[in-house]
Amino acid sequence: MTKKQKKEVILTLKNNEIYNLSIIGFINENPIGKFVQNENSFFVKGKDGDGWVYFAGGDETEFISSINNLTAEDKYFGALDDWMIPIIIKNREVDWLINAYQFHFPGDKLIPENKIRTRKLTTKDSEFIVSQSVYKKMLSIKYLNERINKSVSAGIYEDKKLVAWALTHDDSSLGSMHVMENYRGKGYAKEVSISLIKQCREINKIPFLQCETKNIPAQNLVEKLGFVKDRNVTWLKLK
Repeated sequence: MTKKQKKEVILTLKNNEIYNLSIIGFINENPIGKFVQNENSFFVKGKDGDGWVYFAGGDETEFISSINNLTAEDKYFGALDDWMIPIIIKNREVDWLINAYQFHFPGDKLIPENKIRTRKLTTKDSEFIVSQSVYKKMLSIKYLNERINKSVSAGIYEDKKLVAWALTHDDSSLGSMHVMENYRGKGYAKEVSISLIKQCREINKIPFLQCETKNIPAQNLVEKLGFVKDRNVTWLKLK
């Protein structure tokens, strides 16, 4: 996928920008190994790493046409609509599936002020972050190093120890937020989130994230911050 193609596709996707935030972020952040454009839809696959596959636009007929571009090696799928799942998993076995809500921070919403100092993470933090994550099977030190170097992040340190953090995924969504157990209840999750919102605004990106549907505390937090729920998404890995 050439730079010119990227610009043209992203321009089209921005006609429905909020809905397409995840695929826009992925195209912006990653080299694309496979790209197929139908009349009203797009199929993209990342060139590096796990080769995540994203779809955008079109109806079921065009989606099924896009599915014909898949091979047995295509196992990772991002930001899917609910109706896409039965079509993709037909005759294939699911390894894991995550249902989530997408939230975005509206452009006219005022950002709360930080009450606690945060600072950008460094790659020295990556090993520790992976060790503490509940998503160890989906994270690697290499991946975190790339995210820290390429995008926004925020950490809170006490006595030179990292106790709370958040950064972005490779679709530019805010995520990997964690507060060490002994430091919870101090508002640290809110503080690192505010920092990321500010940093995204500074580089003219819409802050957005996805919360698992079962993670009610996280949903409550982001809604209190001013995020608005805009769609359901599913993340899927096939065997």
